[in-house]
Amino acid sequence: MTVMFLAEADAPSIVPEELENRPPRELGTLYAAGRVVPRDLVAAHMWFNIAAMRGDREAAVQRQEVAAEMSRDEIAQALGWARAWLDSKGPVTA
Repeated sequence: MTVMFLAEADAPSIVPEELENRPPRELGTLYAAGRVVPRDLVAAHMWFNIAAMRGDREAAVQRQEVAAEMSRDEIAQALGWARAWLDSKGPVTA
């Protein structure tokens, strides 16, 4: 399995301005369903992962459901994006 490390600049800005203040699990749901934003499982996995790291158990379940539809490379990309986003925001808080 290939592990990719991304700098913050490598992660796309995938939150439209009107959605910036939404909770991470809600963003994951929007991307998974393709509502308000184009369907993007990598982005959905990223947001579900961020929410799960903050203690959201439902987000962890949704992350697994989305991962079942993704390739290993897509999952690695989502994990890299989540890492870059978290690094840019500071410590994870529940």
